[in-house]
Amino acid sequence: MHFIAILACPYPSVKSFDMTTLFTSLAIAIIGSTIGFTVMHFAAFEFPKFLLGGTFMGLSIAGMHFMNMSALNQVEIRYAPIPFILTILIAIIASITALYLSAYPKQKVVISSFIISLTLTGMHYLGMSAGKMTYPNSSMLAEHYRTSMDSYILALLIAFGTIIFLSINLFYSMKIDQKVAEQFALKASLLDTSIDSIMVFNSRGWIIDCNPAAFATFGYTRKQALSLTVFDFLFPFDRNGEAAASLFQQLSRQDAALLGKRMEMAAYRADRSEFPAEITITGFQFKGKMMFAATIRDITNQKRSASASAS
Repeated sequence: MHFIAILACPYPSVKSFDMTTLFTSLAIAIIGSTIGFTVMHFAAFEFPKFLLGGTFMGLSIAGMHFMNMSALNQVEIRYAPIPFILTILIAIIASITALYLSAYPKQKVVISSFIISLTLTGMHYLGMSAGKMTYPNSSMLAEHYRTSMDSYILALLIAFGTIIFLSINLFYSMKIDQKVAEQFALKASLLDTSIDSIMVFNSRGWIIDCNPAAFATFGYTRKQALSLTVFDFLFPFDRNGEAAASLFQQLSRQDAALLGKRMEMAAYRADRSEFPAEITITGFQFKGKMMFAATIRDITNQKRSASASAS
């Protein structure tokens, strides 16, 4: 878009660039955009990652624009401060918007493409208007006007070309997001239909989520369960907390003797009634934080069957 848009400006018809400066400007855009997307996809925080990633991208895009302009031979450019600063701000806002829309689950392709295209092309033309251009060899201007094209036609072609390009990009992104959403829905269905109680909790033991079987087994509502820790399900309130403290320490150091091992212990329902349970705890990383999942199976019937067989 940048290189085609240069054709819409009153430059001499013979345009040449300093190749070192030109490729440096392209490298800045690529590196900055890569950093922006990396920050967005791997940072643990939510909104600030769009702000930080978009700032990297916006500065790199604006830097590419102005450095690329400086690569033009036989043209001297001086920039007015206010449009210069506004150009950088628009580039940052456009980048933040692009990152947000790429991660937004319910994207509107046409609207998203139109918004981003307008902001990027607006940034470009504002940056162009911020510069006062002089030509050491003024005789080249006459040669330019003999071969110039209508600038409005070029601007329209650039705008619609950008919309088409970003529409394809967003459509591809939506297809990927759809596959991810389908996989997530499948995994959620497996958890919801499991007959075993499954609890997800953080490194301090606080419950993050439970499946329906857990609510049915323990007799808590979802709201009640999410205000408890996993220790409330495994240890009674009126006993010494040494066992709970020991389990907490094992989780904190991710003890291999605990994680991934089946163990039998008592579990406690909401009415504080006790039942024998088989428990397996596994650990995993989520957004840079350690999380745990406990699979709890009520083995009351198995115990009864074993006692009956023994007698």
